[in-house]
Amino acid sequence: MIFSKADTHIHSSYSDGLSSPEEIVEAASGKLRVIAVTDHNRIKGAFKAKEYALKHDYLGVDVIIGEEISTKNGHIVGLFLEKKILPGKSAVNTINEIHNQGGIAIAAHPYYIVSYSEKGYKPIRKLLNILDFDAIEVISNSSSFAILPNALASFANVSVGLPSLGVSDAHTKEFIGKGFTRFAGVSAVDFKKQIKEKKITAHFNRYSLSELKIQTVQAFKLFYLYFSGSKNEV
Repeated sequence: MIFSKADTHIHSSYSDGLSSPEEIVEAASGKLRVIAVTDHNRIKGAFKAKEYALKHDYLGVDVIIGEEISTKNGHIVGLFLEKKILPGKSAVNTINEIHNQGGIAIAAHPYYIVSYSEKGYKPIRKLLNILDFDAIEVISNSSSFAILPNALASFANVSVGLPSLGVSDAHTKEFIGKGFTRFAGVSAVDFKKQIKEKKITAHFNRYSLSELKIQTVQAFKLFYLYFSGSKNEV
């Protein structure tokens, strides 16, 4: 049995990431067999990454078309999408749209310090038991900022029982694979099957001191964009 690594939450320069789709594929080569580009409310970067990976198959990277969708209840990652899903809908409707495309609906960083839910709507973390998620991110990057949110997500999932994903939520190519999911197989198809069978496991690689400094700057930037009103852009 061959086991591989996947990182299914990566942002490109088509939203608030710093690296191009092509740079992301290059950076993943040799470290990961499967990745997903999941830009905020955009999908073009994911198609660019997949096109590049197919043209350069010697890199050995299988790209999943994904999107991080801003719903009224918070962020949801859709994987294996065929077309863009519009933001601003309820979590229930968004998950239904993902499933209607044959996709996988992921509870994205549900215990992050910012819930990204709109006023008057329950955040994703309070709906985990009733929403039809296919998996949950229990490791969303591995910096010191993520220790508590990751622990809370893991604890909550003890009762929910969803397949557990490890992801980097990388906004620059250097952090790709800092959080990853281990699965049996080598392709995106294998990865999807392993989610369905609940046979995936979440893992992480620690940040160095220099990486932590860079990640801290990025975190403050994201907070600024959020609190300045650019909620659908981050």
